[in-house]
Amino acid sequence: MLTKPIRGHECTDRAGVAELLGRGIQTVKYLAADRATTGFPQPFDVELTGRGVRTNADGTKTGREWYRVDQILEFKTEYLTRVAEAGQPRSHGAKLEGDPAELLDPAAFAAFLRIGGGTFSRYVNDSKATWHAYWTAARHATLDGNQLVVHATADSGRFLVTDDGETFELDTDVHDAFARHGGVWQPTLPGYTFPGDAREALTILLAGDDFYLPPPDERQHGRGGIHRRWRGDTAQTFADKRDGSAAWPRRRRRRTPQAP
Repeated sequence: MLTKPIRGHECTDRAGVAELLGRGIQTVKYLAADRATTGFPQPFDVELTGRGVRTNADGTKTGREWYRVDQILEFKTEYLTRVAEAGQPRSHGAKLEGDPAELLDPAAFAAFLRIGGGTFSRYVNDSKATWHAYWTAARHATLDGNQLVVHATADSGRFLVTDDGETFELDTDVHDAFARHGGVWQPTLPGYTFPGDAREALTILLAGDDFYLPPPDERQHGRGGIHRRWRGDTAQTFADKRDGSAAWPRRRRRRTPQAP
């Protein structure tokens, strides 16, 4: 980072400011252009001679800007706090009153998260394959070396697993969930093979660290399909640990273990 002393203060240019903030130069340009909103400091000094000096339409001149490092560091603290707050999910700080064992239906869970029912339904749909993979690996399979052999029911070329009264198919979505941990579907097992020890490959999944929305604590058949409910403490833990929605795509990154 380029710095120089100006009138007794250590100063840096916009490129240095970008480095101090850990942001790109375009972000610095935006922050400077909207100072009234962002609170970005005024330049401590502007070079009005030499290369890079420009004359505006009104006859004034602009040139290389220099900012006091101490003012930029002070701004950085406030700026990063605002960025963090802006990235918080709507449920940030939500506290659930009542019995932690109380079961919440989707409408109550959505209201606690301060989101709409449609958004919550998308959360459920995005989570189903991981839930199914977790239930399969944790309760309906034998892990033997690099193999996970599923105790499934064969039905016209499909493989079905029943867990807590819910029957689901080991379909492409479930295969993809296991593939994030290196699993390759082997219909002859039936099950999955991994580059190394299957249990080690599935550590993240089996620990529940691969969930987006936590799996329901209760499932019952009813009109319209499976009715899901979550304990209050499950919902509270999810809200406490939940990142902003922008974190969701990063959570779905492939986690393919390297072959030994």
